[in-house]
Amino acid sequence: MPEQTKMTFQVKWGIAGDGMITHDFLTALGTLPPDQHKVVAIAGKDLDRVQRLATLHNIGTAYEGFEALARDTNIDIVFVSVLNLQHFEIAKLMLENGKHVLCEKPMGMTYKQTRVLVDLARQKKLFLLEGMWSRFFPAYDALDKHIAMGGLGEVYHINIQFGVEINDIERNLMKDLGGGAVLDLGIYMLQLLQFIYKDPPTDIMCTGHLSKTGVDESISCALKYKNGRTATIAAHTRATMTNRADIVGTKGTVALEYFWCPTALHLSAANSTEWSLPRGRHRFHFHNSAGLAYQIQECHDCLSKGLLESPKMTLDESIVLAKLTDTMRAQVGVLD
Repeated sequence: MPEQTKMTFQVKWGIAGDGMITHDFLTALGTLPPDQHKVVAIAGKDLDRVQRLATLHNIGTAYEGFEALARDTNIDIVFVSVLNLQHFEIAKLMLENGKHVLCEKPMGMTYKQTRVLVDLARQKKLFLLEGMWSRFFPAYDALDKHIAMGGLGEVYHINIQFGVEINDIERNLMKDLGGGAVLDLGIYMLQLLQFIYKDPPTDIMCTGHLSKTGVDESISCALKYKNGRTATIAAHTRATMTNRADIVGTKGTVALEYFWCPTALHLSAANSTEWSLPRGRHRFHFHNSAGLAYQIQECHDCLSKGLLESPKMTLDESIVLAKLTDTMRAQVGVLD
């Protein structure tokens, strides 16, 4: 008898959104094997923009609005990349229609919204992942192994700065659109703290400035953890900062450049590793966006194994992060 050919597991994607991150996501996806990933349809509120993206990325179906995308039976998983404020509504719509979901961070604007999405996905036995793309970079795996093997000794302090000038972007000027330093930048710092310390802080103290429209344009926080561990984080939307994480242990310090999307890990003068990102067919808008391919492949790998959440970014972690961002925004004065 002829040898049976093993079938390749292909994920059929739907795309909800038509912004710059959507373009970068599709360009990154295009670097992956086509027998593992296929984009079936794309949807957005501006049909002209949707059709332009569909043409550029060779997507066969373009929808105006999201209802048709949710009902499309050819789709396995939907990437939700609309405005922060719409993440909850669109992710919920997709889950209610039986779709797996990869949702751009933050998954919900509040802990309450995040909890609803997590409970719904678990109830319907659907895969759900908050798009914390940082977690899937090889540098994170290498850093985790180094710390677990005692390379830094006991880690007692982490300092992170993240500042980029994004105050001219409309959604960062308007509170109703869900922008601000905490949800756009702070969440990346928090996820790294969680990645290294594993446990949430026992205490957190934050201060910062609000814009005239009530959006948090800067934030500075001190965090206290069990067993003598601490952290300081600062984010700014009006100034460029070092954009680096310094992880301090009893055996040394690791400086992680571009900590939210690192392509290099310098552990010592004799121990340094760099990873090359894939080259896309089109130009990327954002720094190291080609690294979205790691996150996309994680979705494929989880679905092929029948997993309903990623072990590298669990839904329980998303819930913890939502609680922390609620606390930070409340202390700064964004939330009542």
